[in-house]
Amino acid sequence: MATDCTNESSINLFTRKCCYTKFRTLTMLVQPVHAHYKPLGSGIATIRLTPKFAETIYSRVFVDAEFFAKDIGTILSSKLNLGTFMAVPKNCLPQWDPKTGILPSNFAILSIWNTKEVFKLQVKGVSKLTHACCTGSRLLDAWMPWLRLPSFPDVFRQFGVYFLYGLHMEGKNAPRLMKALCAFAHNMARDDDGCGAVVAEVGQRDPVREVIPHWRKFSWAEDLWCIKKLADEKPDVDRESEPPDWMKRQSSSPVIFVDPRDS
Repeated sequence: MATDCTNESSINLFTRKCCYTKFRTLTMLVQPVHAHYKPLGSGIATIRLTPKFAETIYSRVFVDAEFFAKDIGTILSSKLNLGTFMAVPKNCLPQWDPKTGILPSNFAILSIWNTKEVFKLQVKGVSKLTHACCTGSRLLDAWMPWLRLPSFPDVFRQFGVYFLYGLHMEGKNAPRLMKALCAFAHNMARDDDGCGAVVAEVGQRDPVREVIPHWRKFSWAEDLWCIKKLADEKPDVDRESEPPDWMKRQSSSPVIFVDPRDS
């Protein structure tokens, strides 16, 4: 069960009445889609991976991650999955052969899920002044993209989002490579009419959390996951019991794999 940390009614219902236990708190990072393209960085190559090769990599790098989907191949082959992409330094391409199955020493990887084909969002109820300011920021951004103005996307009509999942990076140049991949995803969304934001959800201790571009005002670190172990015996719904031993142990990995089908 997932809810916001401030939703006390929902939390009390599930933890006190339905015997759920607070499990993990995740961070939701939201990057609006601007009118201009983001630079990808020099010396970086972005490679589109086949679903089979991506499945092999994910099964290796997320072997210890919580909630890693056993049917990852089905996810990667879905029509809603827009692709899995890897960023590597260009100077490593001559020495790296993907057919060997050996990963480069520096790389970043992510997949893009198209949620706009499933649901769309819309903001209503803002003042005319706010609406005009947001529209003006987009016009300035389109006319003068070199200024890199923080334009506000058109969220007052229905829009969709791209969900980034399977984010992983390795090597000393990994943060720069991950930022380039996020910029690549932004540019894909920019070319998709009706896509207003790029979203990623990661664990609070996940190393990629610090390098994913996002707007703080749109992002939050209060997405609470609660969990319950199914049992044959009937729970005592009138008593809030102590968490079982299997819930008290610490996570073996700072990484939580967020299934895009749950986004």
